[in-house]
Amino acid sequence: MTHLPGAKGFTLIEMLVAITLVALLGVISWRGLSFVADQRSSIEQQTTELAQLVRAFAQMEMDVAERLPDIAVPARATTPELPLAVSIAVDGNGSAVLEVLRTVTTGALELRPAHVLYRVEPRGLVRSTGTGDVLVLPGVSRMQVRVNAGGFWLDPSAPAVRPFARAGALEIVVNDRDGARYVKVIAL
Repeated sequence: MTHLPGAKGFTLIEMLVAITLVALLGVISWRGLSFVADQRSSIEQQTTELAQLVRAFAQMEMDVAERLPDIAVPARATTPELPLAVSIAVDGNGSAVLEVLRTVTTGALELRPAHVLYRVEPRGLVRSTGTGDVLVLPGVSRMQVRVNAGGFWLDPSAPAVRPFARAGALEIVVNDRDGARYVKVIAL
């Protein structure tokens, strides 16, 4: 091939190589963009589920923190390590039921005691009060609660040698239908 003395430009081969490279970059970019778009919906769903979990555990922690003091609660048969305002039972499905006696505001500077009950239903973890039930965490299949007393984790439903110590913390374990397990330790 001969070149003219003043001619400038690209050959046909150079143009075809450049077009092929641009097309290859376009395909790679399109696949990457498609992957990002697919992952976005999954991440949004996981973020929503995580936010619900954080809110549910925060509500439990607030209920336990605002429980009635032992002096204001009548004597009742509970686990001896627990404060009188907290009790743990087991339902027919083997899931824990957490009951907390706490104060609620009913008006301007008016407080009254209220029973708050956390239990697992087919739709998920439900918080019951005197005013009704609220689904706090959908998709929960089981809840377990253990008590830390005297350096040991005790299952209140299982017979065991009990230490002579007050409980220092509650461990709440929530299992969802997908097999995931979430744990929250709440200080008493």
